[in-house]
Amino acid sequence: MTATLASAWKSSPSSLLKRVIAFPSYLPPRNIDRLPKLPPNLAPLIDLVKLPLPHVDNLPDNAEATNDVPLNRVPYLKKAYDALQDSMTQFLQDSKPDWVLYDFVPYWLPDFYRFVEVMDGCDIMVVRSFMELEPEWLQLQEDLHRKPVIPVGQLPTTVHDSRDNETETWLWTKDWLDKQAKSSVVYVAFGSEAKPTQEELTEIALGLEQSKVPFFWVLRTRCGTVDTGLIELPEGFEERTKGQGVVCTSWAPQLKILAHDSVGSFLTHSGWSSVVEALQFERPLIILTFYADQGINAKLLEEKHIGYLIPRNEQDGSFTRDSVAKSLRLVIVEEEGKMYRDKAKEMKGLFGDKKSQDKYVDSFLDYLKSHRRLQNGI
Repeated sequence: MTATLASAWKSSPSSLLKRVIAFPSYLPPRNIDRLPKLPPNLAPLIDLVKLPLPHVDNLPDNAEATNDVPLNRVPYLKKAYDALQDSMTQFLQDSKPDWVLYDFVPYWLPDFYRFVEVMDGCDIMVVRSFMELEPEWLQLQEDLHRKPVIPVGQLPTTVHDSRDNETETWLWTKDWLDKQAKSSVVYVAFGSEAKPTQEELTEIALGLEQSKVPFFWVLRTRCGTVDTGLIELPEGFEERTKGQGVVCTSWAPQLKILAHDSVGSFLTHSGWSSVVEALQFERPLIILTFYADQGINAKLLEEKHIGYLIPRNEQDGSFTRDSVAKSLRLVIVEEEGKMYRDKAKEMKGLFGDKKSQDKYVDSFLDYLKSHRRLQNGI
């Protein structure tokens, strides 16, 4: 399963699988276990095959995804995925699929080198985007690679009203949010993989305190069980900000928090799933990037005035508590930041329109059906 379709399934499994006749997928066991359970009427449409990763020295047991390991262990995870080549080859020979959908991470499929070669070797390119957001870049991508580039929409996540409502974490979170003024709270989270350094964490914390803005912070202090680089909040921070904000170091229902009326903005790393979740609820973005594609995402969001990028030192990339505090107040409180708040409202009409987003998925699946190979084989 590719990142695109996995994301679609996590966001709305029923709506995706209702459109798919058969959906075989080969994934490591724990990654399959992380996926939401399918309703009984849809379960026959997808066949999940557990593919254990081979042992690789320095890769922790049960580590199957990048959020299971700190950044310095990711190369060992890639080696384990490389070693799946024989198993995947056998799977493809046995299943004889019409299409193979993949991203640039599982390098063993097909047999050529890494990122650029993956682009050159594919028949089509599938992008988690839509024409109303970045038509010029989608067209440029198609011109550069000289092959169809198919946007599948933003695959917006839906708020499920079942088990999240009953969890202890959501009950106390909702109780705290209910006591805050409308659009006054900044929600702070940097995803499941990005972890600030101790120096960065200190500046973020003291910037939040200095801003006087109410905050709800979901803080990840380690990446996986082998991460020994524990980071800590400044001494006395939680006591000093007891009436201002909350720090949650466990899992929290991000989508339900963003949907709450008291949340007025989102301090984020600009991971695209988080961006989509925020904009469908018209939450303006305050952006602090760390690695990977986050900087590219931030550049697009900043150019379109959808998000405000916290200033960094151009020499060493550092940022200060002052820049954090000023950025928060600009986007949430001050008149100068009104254009970000207004732009977020405009984006809700695009990102939050599930019907129009679903049309992109429909078009993509129609393309797969009409262009599948006449003879099975790879």
